[in-house]
Amino acid sequence: MAGEKSSLRFYCRRCRKMVDVYECYREEKVFPELKPEFDVVTWCCSICHSPIVEVSKLHKEGG
Repeated sequence: MAGEKSSLRFYCRRCRKMVDVYECYREEKVFPELKPEFDVVTWCCSICHSPIVEVSKLHKEGG
């Protein structure tokens, strides 16, 4: 797990409540035709570890 610590909270349909989430997967530079480049980040439930939401995020070089 990538495990970036976050203070984000989302509703988990599986747990049926608001839960803390963590970054469980990051696909880098998914839109190479776009400048600047973006990553797609998947945030997962900290309780059941189910994927909750995918967001595009500006790619940061070197980290």
